[in-house]
Amino acid sequence: MVLLEADKIQRLHLFGEDTWDLLHTIEGSFGVKFAEDELVQTKTIRELAACIWKKLGHPLSEKCLSAVVFYKLRRTFITLFSIPRARITPETSLRELMAWNDRRKRWREIQDHLRFVLPELRWPLWLVALSILVVGLAFTLPVVGWVRLASFAGSASGLFTLVAAICVWVLLLKLLSPLARTFPRSCESFGDLVKLTLARNYARIASEYGVSNEQEVLLALRQLVSAEESIDLREVAPDTLFPEGLKIY
Repeated sequence: MVLLEADKIQRLHLFGEDTWDLLHTIEGSFGVKFAEDELVQTKTIRELAACIWKKLGHPLSEKCLSAVVFYKLRRTFITLFSIPRARITPETSLRELMAWNDRRKRWREIQDHLRFVLPELRWPLWLVALSILVVGLAFTLPVVGWVRLASFAGSASGLFTLVAAICVWVLLLKLLSPLARTFPRSCESFGDLVKLTLARNYARIASEYGVSNEQEVLLALRQLVSAEESIDLREVAPDTLFPEGLKIY
């Protein structure tokens, strides 16, 4: 398929910073590298998965990679957290296995034990709302103060207020970071964690066990996009346009 240069430029204009960050994560997770022409011609999630599948150089395997990851994760939970085997099923809620108070610690222990990469835990919604409020206050109040101070104390005082407010905001975000303990989007059960772990570490797992089929790559890609962009998995359908259908730029 030959594209005119103008069409390529128009297509690439859809790829903003968030899209390139996501593509970088996808490349790292699957161990592939996209050419610019491939990205221009790839219009949907399904087509992107097909492009990844063609690039994978691992041998075919009869093993189901999801099953491989399930058993690895289950052994990890049993070994690290002394959780009975019978309690760990694909439907088991992650909240039952990782309580709020030590969730970040256990999340790190899983990564260290398996040497797998997992997406970062998220802030709860109430903390997101609080941070938005802080941002609003940090930028609105100093501007108002700047306008008032500039009338009798010069613009330097207002500028100092603005800089100080930004510093306080950054410090506050740093202090609140340990409260980021919400699981990634579409990762509520142990089975979801299995799928997400496979998606985030597909290249490493496939290099050891081989690859099974293209459908598994498609599911892993959807799971990865959902978690990285905090989008409901149902909205990351095979025929969803990439990137405009994800509402990222």
